[in-house]
Amino acid sequence: MQDLQSKVQTSGRKYRVGIVGAGSIGCFLGAILAQDADLELMLFGRDYMGLELAAHGLTARWQQAAEHYQASASAVAFYTSFVSLIEADVVLLSVKATALSALLQQIKPHLRPDVPVIALQNGIGITDIIQSQLHNPVLRAIVPFNVVSPAPGQFLQSSSGNLLWPAVDTAVVQYLQQAFYSRGLEVQAVDDMKAAEYGKLLLNLNNALNAVSGLPLRAQLLNRHWRLLLSAAMREWLAVCACEQVTPMQFTALKPTLLPLVLRLPDWLFRRVAAKMLRIDPQARLSMSADLSSGRRTEIAFLNGAVVQLAKQHGINTPVNQAIVDLVHQKQQEPLYTAEPLQLCRQLQLC
Repeated sequence: MQDLQSKVQTSGRKYRVGIVGAGSIGCFLGAILAQDADLELMLFGRDYMGLELAAHGLTARWQQAAEHYQASASAVAFYTSFVSLIEADVVLLSVKATALSALLQQIKPHLRPDVPVIALQNGIGITDIIQSQLHNPVLRAIVPFNVVSPAPGQFLQSSSGNLLWPAVDTAVVQYLQQAFYSRGLEVQAVDDMKAAEYGKLLLNLNNALNAVSGLPLRAQLLNRHWRLLLSAAMREWLAVCACEQVTPMQFTALKPTLLPLVLRLPDWLFRRVAAKMLRIDPQARLSMSADLSSGRRTEIAFLNGAVVQLAKQHGINTPVNQAIVDLVHQKQQEPLYTAEPLQLCRQLQLC
């Protein structure tokens, strides 16, 4: 990669980076970018987050191998109106997929048409949604790790993974990649984002199961019946991937085709084979759990729901993913409902 930093410093120019959606991911990435003197960071979000950051500052913490990293900013430019977005040279969209359609209409009048928009949502079909409403160059990035907020203004990377960044020759996009990398965040430039999207969705199929289980992620993964459901959901998605002629990107130590097999192992053997997978905070939960408990819309339509819809185009039956979609809808209507994994497995003839 060319030395873009020296180029920017020589010209005396700063890139203005707009992060739209100051939630866990947006704040985490924003804290890192705020360390670069040649970047001017603008966070766009809701009042409560602006007040939180004004009172506590912004801090990101993460780990790569044995190294621990922290990035802190005592003050950041925070906006609840999108008017100042006109100043941005690049925009990172870190809102959830469920908020995209309404948000795009709100930001469209304030975006210069030449400004690249980088989408960070979970799910597939995200780029199509954005391109249907914006005339800007739309790029895809993927955050394969979880971020939690253990305290006000603090954002912690709670699982492993490299930030997947679009491999393009746009100067500001390359510069952001360098800015992340130079401060200790592992970044991987990706040419085939569709393969990355499909591989990430394979893992995200557990979001809904974790949410309806009511369990922390580690405890859920240690329950074989929840794993049987996840394994079957993954096999359905891999069948769709084969029809799409897409080889999903590998995000774990195991190849995507091996994941469903390992998930089916007896508990005692799974603990040994998947020891690295289980190295997660015992209390960590996936983001859909918080959505369900807070009564917010979930991303189910972009995850298991997307599997069901794309499978229909290929004439593939996806009873497990459909059942998971139904479970989430039931939990939304009946918050006290508790799913029983053994019963679900029997109903779906998985055991």
